[in-house]
Amino acid sequence: MGRELTRFDEFPRHQIGNTFDTVVDGSQHWSDGFYFTMGDDAGRVAWFMGLRLHINNDVIDGFVCTALDGRQHNMRWSRRLRPAIDDIAVGPMSVEIVEGLRTLRTVCAANEHGQAYDLSWEGVHAPYNEDHVQVYVNGRLHSDRSNYDQVMRVNGWIEVGGERIEVNDWTGVRDHSWGIGNQTGGPRTNVIAPPPVHTAPPGLRQWCWYRMPDRCIFWQFHHAGAKAPYTKLETRCVYPYGDPRESFAYTSLDYEVEFVKVDGRNSRRLKSSVVHLTRPDGVVESYRSEPISYPLYLQGGGYHNGFDDALGRGVYRGDLHHEGEVWEIDRVTSIVTPKPTDLNRWHYAEAWGRCTNLADARDSGTGHLESVVLGPYEGL
Repeated sequence: MGRELTRFDEFPRHQIGNTFDTVVDGSQHWSDGFYFTMGDDAGRVAWFMGLRLHINNDVIDGFVCTALDGRQHNMRWSRRLRPAIDDIAVGPMSVEIVEGLRTLRTVCAANEHGQAYDLSWEGVHAPYNEDHVQVYVNGRLHSDRSNYDQVMRVNGWIEVGGERIEVNDWTGVRDHSWGIGNQTGGPRTNVIAPPPVHTAPPGLRQWCWYRMPDRCIFWQFHHAGAKAPYTKLETRCVYPYGDPRESFAYTSLDYEVEFVKVDGRNSRRLKSSVVHLTRPDGVVESYRSEPISYPLYLQGGGYHNGFDDALGRGVYRGDLHHEGEVWEIDRVTSIVTPKPTDLNRWHYAEAWGRCTNLADARDSGTGHLESVVLGPYEGL
């Protein structure tokens, strides 16, 4: 195929001499897409959805995972991207950009996997543009990621497991990311020379966004324990649209963490953590963060070599492919699957969480809570 025009080529925003049918990098691991999460304040529902374009693989795929009452309902869809590259849709799932950077709509018609929805997402604040991260290995660009995040107000409905649930001003979090990733486009090739010194695993990883009564707070970090430096650290306090206060980054972060015990020993599942954030004026804000929903395993959405073929997201599986299942889960680490599944990331579960200011219990909110341990960590 030659140079193909897309609807986006009408906009005067080109950055290379080609059309929007192509990207500047030829990596099979390049992708661009959306990630939406939401939950209710009681913690009964944790709902995670994603949709990504894998331009160089000619694939678009999407997933929905819902943790509800001890079950995780999974569905995964994939199709050939072209010629319908302008349609941000796969199977019954679609994303509509109503107003860029502010309002979106996600829709899924009823289907054989038992999940459907119609949700409007309205930004609480202007998106926060995370640090751009590039990683080189042996002189080669291994990963290159840009993403922005936004806390949302969500309205509409979802259907799951034969139940229709109304969504009225729930808190949601969305992420739009693009670039060369580690969890897309199939497994990494083994013909490339390995790095002479392997990067140490990050230890404890947290990525959290919470909607508080008058602001939203964000932190992410990678930390192997008290004797190690942070290998990633980023924080933000942002205010709603129309609020005259300026957003800011906290100057430091410290924390304590408590894990759920299994057979008398610490598991990798978070029970709660207390994060201490120092403002630019020197005042320290301390927040307790704890999961309130059942854990949600993104391997059910295709991450970590998900899909039935264990090849993960961004892989061509035919012009239209779909699959799904329901897992039985508990609040700790048990997962029972109806078909053979390599649960290689049983410990990598996310959740809907609650954040409470230790100085004022009324200053509380819910949001996206990711807290996982990757590699060695003190106390485990």
